[in-house]
Amino acid sequence: MNTRSLFRICNKLIRPSIACTPCRHAGTYKTVKRPDPSTLKMPAPGTAPKLMEIIKEKIRLKGPLSVAEYMHIVITNPTEGYYMKKETIGESGDFITSPEISQLFGEIVAIWFYAETQKMGMGPGKPLQIVELGPGKGTLMSDVLRVLHRLGYKPNDLSLHLVEISDTMQTVQAHRLCASHKGCEVDSPHYCEGETTSGIKVYWYYDLKKIPCNFSWYIAHEFFDVLPIHKFEKTEEGWRELLIDIDENEKLYYRISAKETNNVTNLIRPPLDGGDRTELEAFHKHKVVNPLENPGASDLTADVDFSQLRVAASMTPGDENYALVVGPVTQKEFLRRTQAEARLKVLIDHAKSDEQKETLKAAYEMLIDPEKMGERFKFMAFYPSAMAAILEKYPPIGFSNLEKETK
Repeated sequence: MNTRSLFRICNKLIRPSIACTPCRHAGTYKTVKRPDPSTLKMPAPGTAPKLMEIIKEKIRLKGPLSVAEYMHIVITNPTEGYYMKKETIGESGDFITSPEISQLFGEIVAIWFYAETQKMGMGPGKPLQIVELGPGKGTLMSDVLRVLHRLGYKPNDLSLHLVEISDTMQTVQAHRLCASHKGCEVDSPHYCEGETTSGIKVYWYYDLKKIPCNFSWYIAHEFFDVLPIHKFEKTEEGWRELLIDIDENEKLYYRISAKETNNVTNLIRPPLDGGDRTELEAFHKHKVVNPLENPGASDLTADVDFSQLRVAASMTPGDENYALVVGPVTQKEFLRRTQAEARLKVLIDHAKSDEQKETLKAAYEMLIDPEKMGERFKFMAFYPSAMAAILEKYPPIGFSNLEKETK
């Protein structure tokens, strides 16, 4: 069967209802409330947290910090770290993600994985692990599970494995996805486990390496942009690392290392160049702010260098194991190619009010508008090398081909 036809078939199989997730009462659902894009506000930043003094003291003791060290402290500090102490996603947080905007996003992602899996002869009835890195509020996964249920997957076919370092976010995810959950013993590979209303097992991990090595789908949505990065600049003397120091006014500032650091020696290699993909930004209440001000109060995000992701994942075909990488393509282009507009029409046709129809349209426009999420957000896919011949015959849906797509 032409895999593109699967999207049309799946649209008929998936009941056209507004997104719901399993609640604690068997057989019932509760609505996932998503914000209306037109009502999103841009509040002013908050006050500086105590984390500033922690960072300054570390600089006084050790000297200037690399950008990676700074990001690691700001994001993961046990008491003041950005992701450790509060809900950060959504209308009341500092940023909002595509799954929170519209159920359509998660539905298309689920159908895409299902269609690509069919090429491998896999499907309902064969064990599948779904692994998500940084699951946010669990909204994407709840939408994915709803679609897979409509496509014939049973609870015994699936298990969820979530990599999450924030106890705060883990609690949010558990309440959204599970009927029950509990902490685990210290020697367990996962630190928490739960079960959905339908009986799907859910596990949480601090370390990706602890997840069982079985057939898996890996999902990383807005994950790579928050990983700690090193930042470099090319000078007349060669590559130098950008460091974070304290000036005479006790403020944090960037400065270039006088000599090559170990990171320059170990990390600078082709095809890395001077490009424009080395910026560090910070978001607070949906606004871009100075990343060196109010550490811990803002989300730190880096402009992902997709060429480096490709190099990290791909190896020469002669090696035993390597990844076939496709993309990146813009979110607008991916959704267009995977017939998201057709799914939107189904949802609109079954909306219960004109207000609901307008909300669906506004959410979709936010996802594809080049000035909003359409051009800035991108999709990339990684396949096992064993699928080379299959993908040559049935190219990846949503991507033009196996060749590198630039943007």
